[in-house]
Amino acid sequence: MRPGEVLTGQQAFALRVLAGPAAFAAVRAAPLAGLGPEAHFALAAYAWTLAWWATVPVPWAVTSFLPFVLLPAGRVMPFAEVAGLYGQTILPFLMGSMLFGHAMRKHGLATRVALALLSMPGAARSSGSLILTFLVAAAVTSALVSDLVVIVIMTPIALSITRSAVVVLDDGESAARASRMAGAVSLAVLYGVAAGEVATPMGIAFNPLVLSVLEETTRYSISFAQWTSTGIILAAVHVPIYYVILKLMVVPEVRISASRPRIRQQIEQLGPLGRGEMNVLFVLIVMLALWMLPTLAAVDFLDIWYVPPVGMVLLFLLPADTRRGEMTLDRKDFQEGIAWNVLFLVVGGMALVSGLARLGVTDWVGAAVTGNVSATALPWLAGLLTTVLTQLTSGVSTTVMVSSMLFPISEALEYNAAILARIVAGTAHAVALPWSSPTAATTFAAGAVHLGTMFRAGVVATVLTSIAVIVLSMILVPAFQAFTVQ
Repeated sequence: MRPGEVLTGQQAFALRVLAGPAAFAAVRAAPLAGLGPEAHFALAAYAWTLAWWATVPVPWAVTSFLPFVLLPAGRVMPFAEVAGLYGQTILPFLMGSMLFGHAMRKHGLATRVALALLSMPGAARSSGSLILTFLVAAAVTSALVSDLVVIVIMTPIALSITRSAVVVLDDGESAARASRMAGAVSLAVLYGVAAGEVATPMGIAFNPLVLSVLEETTRYSISFAQWTSTGIILAAVHVPIYYVILKLMVVPEVRISASRPRIRQQIEQLGPLGRGEMNVLFVLIVMLALWMLPTLAAVDFLDIWYVPPVGMVLLFLLPADTRRGEMTLDRKDFQEGIAWNVLFLVVGGMALVSGLARLGVTDWVGAAVTGNVSATALPWLAGLLTTVLTQLTSGVSTTVMVSSMLFPISEALEYNAAILARIVAGTAHAVALPWSSPTAATTFAAGAVHLGTMFRAGVVATVLTSIAVIVLSMILVPAFQAFTVQ
């Protein structure tokens, strides 16, 4: 091709298509010593899938079904076993979450809550204040409430606030900026949740898991107060890091039109709660009650994944207008309220990750990185392993694997394993890829943030927060004596 010559549409499409096979071939050709042939093929298939998700020669949902084509052809896994990988618990969870957000928007409850938040002093002075409002609100809430619960509830509210506050002129540029602002507030909620999770043991499942492994494999233990004493500081440090990243990389310059008198006038114009809004509010209360019930009583079947499908069923059963026979949600809402393309991208990505873990790729990565390590390098190795593996497999499995692998090594090297516990739990938060964690998947499924934006900002956020967690853990845990020697 000659310099300055522009690619035709057909040529550009061909390059996008070829990106997948090229990535596959590159990984297949790489000499990955110790990796079995089936795992090597699966890793190459993962590279192909990632390349097509990035270049989009076909819809994301179509690309997500590539494993059905590649893995059986490579004799890595039979078709039926590949299909089993797609039975992810995130599927009904996301469907219920998407439909709940759709119901909040459809009946105006999200707008009402958004206006109430905007009426708070200083909450909507600028795009930066909006971002900071949701960062702090999500961080504080997720320290005590499940991360996914916070995402499901706050993301629709954040998007509704953005639509109410951002001025969109009759030109394409301001509309594009408003769209970017919507993505920014979605990421602000996600990042706020990631910050709050490190504060208390109940912030996320990683925390009690790593504490359990610590007690089982070493002579150290950490109490609730000891964990929280360092966790609050780590969470507080996360917030300005995330804020600067969003301001520099994501948040556009937009006009905010949200004067308090104007907001109060809009609230008055909404009038009293309608039947549809009351139904959605009722479903929200039911979901929150079901999410909180396990803290009060042992209910075997009741976990976090169970709740959104319950809410989804209720939304289709509760009548919004009995005279017309209209329910809160109907068949049309089921078709329009779910972003099917995004849904299958996330499910397909998590299916591939499950396949890689089943075939031993994550174990191979861990063994390849560990090798001979000194006490000085141990905390950095813990952070690196956890950060990398969390992108390939779930944070829970990464936490268990890295903890059980490195805690005994720390004992042998006479290194304080409580420091590693703080590092592992603090770096097991994946925010860069939609399929790397349920919280990232739910944020992406809301449809406001683009994949490229999420990846670029997420990579920078992951690197900076991981460094902060490693450095501060090495300082704070000994200084606060945030551990007990058994």
